[in-house]
Amino acid sequence: MSRSINQFLEQVARRGSWFGGGSVAALSTALSAALLEKLLAESTLRRELQHRRQACVRLIDEDATTFARAIAASRTKTPGRFQRALTQATRVQVHVAAHAKAVDAACRRAQRMVKPQLQSDLRCARGLAQAAAAAAHMLIETNRAWLRRTGGGRSSSRRPTRRSA
Repeated sequence: MSRSINQFLEQVARRGSWFGGGSVAALSTALSAALLEKLLAESTLRRELQHRRQACVRLIDEDATTFARAIAASRTKTPGRFQRALTQATRVQVHVAAHAKAVDAACRRAQRMVKPQLQSDLRCARGLAQAAAAAAHMLIETNRAWLRRTGGGRSSSRRPTRRSA
């Protein structure tokens, strides 16, 4: 993601954009990791958080791209194509959820390390990580239900509502 925050927000707000809930969950995880990273002096945990932050920044665009492919595949009559594409999009959210859970766990471990006057930032980081994990899990369940409804990749006669990517 090389765009500014305002550009990203405009993309999320634009009707028809593939940037939605999945990309926002990835950004929330990256923000959580960055905020916690700032609060810590311990270098091993900081390096882990930096790695997770960078991975989630990549997942912002990957989510939108893979979900756009899934929607395109849902409009074809090619058996299995949609299932493969949506499965790939779901894997992105599995990664987001894993990173968010790991950042939340790091927040719990950091409680003793963070100065009392900075605990509010720590609670903010933890809240972001928890919200991102919850959002990613909701998207995973939505996609899995969609896969079940489509009968293993056949195009559904009912077009599903746009899930937030």
